[in-house]
Amino acid sequence: MTSKQHQFAREVVLGKSQADAYRAMMKKGQLFISFLVALCLFALLPAYGEEVLRGNVINVVDGDTLDVQVGPGKYRIRLAEIDAPERNQPWGDEAKQGLTSKVLKQEVRVVVTDTDRYGRRVGRIFLGQTDINRSMVAEGHAWVYRQYSQDESLIEIETAAREAGIGLWNRNDTVPPWDWRKGKPSNRRPVEQTECPQTTPIRS
Repeated sequence: MTSKQHQFAREVVLGKSQADAYRAMMKKGQLFISFLVALCLFALLPAYGEEVLRGNVINVVDGDTLDVQVGPGKYRIRLAEIDAPERNQPWGDEAKQGLTSKVLKQEVRVVVTDTDRYGRRVGRIFLGQTDINRSMVAEGHAWVYRQYSQDESLIEIETAAREAGIGLWNRNDTVPPWDWRKGKPSNRRPVEQTECPQTTPIRS
């Protein structure tokens, strides 16, 4: 084999190696992009095990409880981490009206976090991208339910509303609902199981 033939053969081998290296690099790049896409999709999903309901709000019971129609089923939802005044407590009517004006007859997403002793699902309500639970606290319609919340940012929102005298914080007779219920047991709202029968949950 002549020197020119040797050189040609070497260039062919080198070209093949470069092509193989290029293909390997492209494969790694595709895998990395696939990983990033999967990571982004995972971030958009609710935490593992969470139940998500999507439906229309058909009734507002008070400032922290509502009924959602999901297909043929009805669900009574207790807003998580907040506690609004009872219906016959000062600011109770205003809190109910505040929630009503936001969500009644609207399609919402409910991220269920628990089920309480009355069989109600407890969760965070979203109208589009708006967190209704946080909005109720920010507008002075509810306290942070400290016994069931570990969200420090929610406490900060309540503090800001309190200092600004927004909503119930503009009154001198504010009493946390949990203290109100202890002082007047008859004010505990009844559970209306017949209105919201248990149905098969719909998961997203």
